[in-house]
Amino acid sequence: MKGRFVLAALALAACGSREPASDHSHAADAIIQSAPTAKEREELTKVRDDVDAAARERLRQLDAEIARLEKENAQLRR
Repeated sequence: MKGRFVLAALALAACGSREPASDHSHAADAIIQSAPTAKEREELTKVRDDVDAAARERLRQLDAEIARLEKENAQLRR
């Protein structure tokens, strides 16, 4: 039962473990570009960058958890 949980956790965590193809997410680009002033574009860009940084940190944590679970899973197989 525990082995199945580990495998399920690995599968779920792997869904979001890939790095983005560029230096920032492009989901907010259209919103940023449509902002009426340079100051608003700057603020929206900062928010986007903050969200991206938080997402990268979360992915780093998930990658570390995956590595820990893989190690634990290997030990359980022995």
